[in-house]
Order: sequence, then C-alpha cells, then structure tokens
Amino acid sequence: MIIVLTIVVYTVGLFVTIMEPDAATYAIISMEMLDRGDWQITARGLDWLDKPHLPFWITALSMKIFGVNNLGYKIPAILFTLIGALYTFRFAAHFYSKKHGYLAVMLLLTSLHLILSNNDVRAEPFLLGQTIFSLYYFAKLLERWSWRDLILGSLGLALLMMTKGLFTIIPVAGAVFFQLVYSRKWKQIFHWQWILVAFITLIFMAPVLISYYLQFDLHPEKTIFGLNNVSGLKFFFWDSQWGRFTNSGPITGQGDIFFFLHTILWAYAPWAIILYIGSFQFIKKLFRNNQPGESYTFFGFVFMILVFSISKFQLPHYIVPLFPFLSIFCAEIILRQLSSNRFYKSIKIAHGITGILLFVIVGLLHYYFDQNIHWDTLLLAIIILGLSMVALVSQSRLVASHAPVALSVLFSMYYMNREFYPKLMKYQSESEVAFYLENHKIPAQEVSLYGRNSWVTDFYVHYTLPVIHEVNNLHGYVFVNEEGLKELDAVITYEVIQTFPDFHVTTLSPEFINHTTRKETLQNNYLIRIN
Repeated sequence: MIIVLTIVVYTVGLFVTIMEPDAATYAIISMEMLDRGDWQITARGLDWLDKPHLPFWITALSMKIFGVNNLGYKIPAILFTLIGALYTFRFAAHFYSKKHGYLAVMLLLTSLHLILSNNDVRAEPFLLGQTIFSLYYFAKLLERWSWRDLILGSLGLALLMMTKGLFTIIPVAGAVFFQLVYSRKWKQIFHWQWILVAFITLIFMAPVLISYYLQFDLHPEKTIFGLNNVSGLKFFFWDSQWGRFTNSGPITGQGDIFFFLHTILWAYAPWAIILYIGSFQFIKKLFRNNQPGESYTFFGFVFMILVFSISKFQLPHYIVPLFPFLSIFCAEIILRQLSSNRFYKSIKIAHGITGILLFVIVGLLHYYFDQNIHWDTLLLAIIILGLSMVALVSQSRLVASHAPVALSVLFSMYYMNREFYPKLMKYQSESEVAFYLENHKIPAQEVSLYGRNSWVTDFYVHYTLPVIHEVNNLHGYVFVNEEGLKELDAVITYEVIQTFPDFHVTTLSPEFINHTTRKETLQNNYLIRIN
C-alpha cells in the first residue's frame, strides 16, 4: 500500500505549476535548446554560464517527447529519482540484505525534501540518482576488479560533474577514500586504477567540455557577468565551484556552520531522528574499530556535510543527493536495533508524535489557507488513519514503528500536491497570466513585458516575450506590475484586461497563509491593452 501511495503522491506532483525563479529558468533553458535545435545554453536568447549542460539536454529531449509542459520538464527528475531508488536497493541488498534494500527505498522515497524536489524541480533529483549509481559500482570495484564496474563508476562521476560541477563528486570520493582508510587498505588508495578512472571520466565529460569551449572560449568578445574574454572551461573547472565554496564567485551566500545539522531535521523528516541516533552509535564504534558492515554511506554523507558546512554558500536542497546514503545507513540501524525494547519504544513514540504533528500541520493549513478540499483527499485521510491504526497493532515491530509515520508523510504530501500547491500557485501571477492568455486565445506574439522578464510566462506560452523598457515602444497587450503601471498612468492610455494578485510563492509567511490577513501581503500585476 505504501508503494501505491508513493506512486500516487509523486504523480500528482507532476501537475503542479512550475515555480519561479530557479525551476522556471531551467525550464526556459531546456525549451530554448529544443526550439533552436542545438545544445548551447541560453536563457531568453542570452548566453547563460552557471550550471553545466546535461540536465538541460535531458530535459530538452523529454520536452521533445512529452511536449513543452509540466510533464516534459518534470519527468526526467522522476526517472533519476527511480534510478536512485533502484541503486539504493541494490547497494543495501548487496552489503546487507534485500530486506535492508526495501526498507532503504521506503525511507528514501518518503523523505520530505525528496518529494518537494520532484515538485519544485532543479538539479538535485538528477544528482541523487547519479551519486548512488557511481558509489555502487566503485564499491563493487573495490571488492573485485572489473572493467564494467570501473567504467560505470566513472560514468557516474562524469554525469555528476556534467550536471552541477566538480563538487558533486565529493560524496562518492569521500565515501571511497575514508572507507579505504578505515579498512587500512593503503595500496588501494594509491592504486593505478584511479588514474584510469580520471581518464575515462574526462572522456565521458567530453560533450560538456566541448560545448563550453565552442560557446564561450571561442568567443572572447562575449560579455558574461559584465566581463569579456570569459572561458567556459575555466568557469567550469574553477570559478563556479571554488567561487561558491570560498564565497568569492559571481553568486555568493551567507553561511552557518550548523546549517545542515538543523536542516536535516526537516529535510530528511521523518527519519532524521534515526539518522542522529545511528550516527552517534556509529562514531562510538568507529573509535573501537568494530563497526560492522560497510562504512561508505556514513563517510560519504559526513564528509559532504563537513565540506559544505565550512562553505558559506549553503542551501537546503544541497543535501538531497545524499538521501540514498542516509536511507541505507538508517535502514541498517533500524533492522539492527529494532530488537531492543528501548529503541523500539523510543522510535515508536517519536514517530507517533511526528505523525500527529503532520496531521496537525495539514489541518492548520486547511483551516488558515483555504477551506475547500477535494473528496479524494478526505477519502485518503480516512484510509490513511485506518491503515495507521492497523499498523500500530501489528505484530511486526518494523511495521508498527515505521509504517504509520510513512503513511502520514505520504498523506501530508498528497495534500500539499493536490490541495495546497494548486491554490498557492494561483498567486504566482507570471504563470496565471500565461494561462489567461491561453484560455482567452490571445496570441503571445501580441504580448510584451514592461520593465522585467518572466521566465515561467515564457515557458507556458512557449514564446520569449519581449521586455520593453521604453514606454513609447509599448503596443498591444502588456504584462506589468504595480510600479510599472504607475509609470504608465501619466504617459499613455490603456485598458486593464485582467488583474492578477501576486505573491513570491517560494517565500511563504504566516500573514500570507492566513486567509484573513493575506490581502495585506499581496501585490497586483496587470494585463493591460494599450489604446
């Protein structure tokens, strides 16, 4: 039943409107690749130098198959999540048992931030599948040398770097290195095979490196980040990754050394409590040098967390690619400790509190945000409560302590995808105006934007709307915000065709969620027609 509900939750999320700004930007880049029929990275026709090419190539191919729509954009993320689930199972089954594998997959697919990442899609679902794919084959390689494992492990590293740069290989490299150190396999650390891995990885990366060279290095006259003579290869190998890590690049952030420690509490909910308990136990046994089983997963995620905790460029979704590691690690802890009455009772109580809190949060959202609800959501709530009651009295300790909270997560995320997000996205005016244009048969070629671009509008009308800065150049239909409309008042005459309430939907506030105070948080954007 949990598997069926998981499929339903992820499927419903496919139809949630794409969010500004990051996901919409990535969608536009893929759309432009498809429309032009080449593999260069541009956004609204301008050269774009930030993320590498691979996810855009894959998404452009998906759009060619499924169309320029939600499915075309989100299907690749689902596929890489499934690849991650498959190799999470294979890794856990290989080092432990099939039971470990099935449990690890359940923990992975019901983790909160992974479900969110397949809704507001960026690069992380791609990285999740690639990370565990690569580690699986390198772990097998270290058991018994094989060309197949070496080539596939190297392919995984190349895919990671072609998705988001050099730092993405840290979990795999850290896992392998520290596992060898912990096992005292010094010869393996300095084995010639790693030179071969680097060489094969570079060969697999050739398409992205060539694309960077052709688009940027061959054109020193281009202006990128306000500079000329910008090398795409240098940006890929140095500026992008080290610039973010040292907080000295064109994009900077503000860091907190404890950021990921508290982020994991909600991002890997509801399983974070097991992760912290298991980590404490692992570290104690680590110093006694009697840790059973593999250590790849623990070393991989700890090393990655340490590296990015030092950096000041920190975002919650950075830890999503580590979720297979966390899930395999937690599955082993659960199945090893579940016979302990103390562990069983503690986890059952903690998960019971978490499950109740999830239902309370859903209830508060329903009450304060919007009181309408679909019948299928109510029916699912009744089914979930019934199944949870049955699970709680199960003779299986695993079912009694973990199934109810997993069901609670799936219901809460079904509610979010079915009820909350569709209503929330009504306040993303950039997508709402696109739907209005489509519904009222207004050609996108007759519409322009005043003063600012809108990624998601371009995507849903499948056309790059021109951005006009001079009032005298405006004609036809214009999408404009409140400030822009005030500028036009004294200059031209126009007719307001439709008013769109607007809120930055990725930065929610209590005042916005509360329907009684929401109006005070909104601005209006307008579709007008120039007379």
